[in-house]
Amino acid sequence: MKVKDLLEMEVSIDVYDNVCDELAIAFEGPMELTEAGKQKFGDVLEYDVSITSVHDYGSNVVAIVDVDDYDEAEFERKLAAAKELFESMAGWCTMDEGREWFKDW
Repeated sequence: MKVKDLLEMEVSIDVYDNVCDELAIAFEGPMELTEAGKQKFGDVLEYDVSITSVHDYGSNVVAIVDVDDYDEAEFERKLAAAKELFESMAGWCTMDEGREWFKDW
């Protein structure tokens, strides 16, 4: 599954990255992006994500976004981009950005 598939789901789930858990945030779906949002976050929408049952986190079922990469700079870029998307969906962006990137903001 891809991040874009997760965004279409009617789900309330915690989201983590698969490397360092720096991305650790709740997601309430579905969430629809505007054309500007699809352009801004286009690469993140194609990241692999798995929904799995784990006991390492507070909830039993979580979504894990694959940001791992052999190239350290690419890993850092992917992690930052995923964090920006999910944090923005949670409201950690300006109102103007929210209106620009997400439908029904």
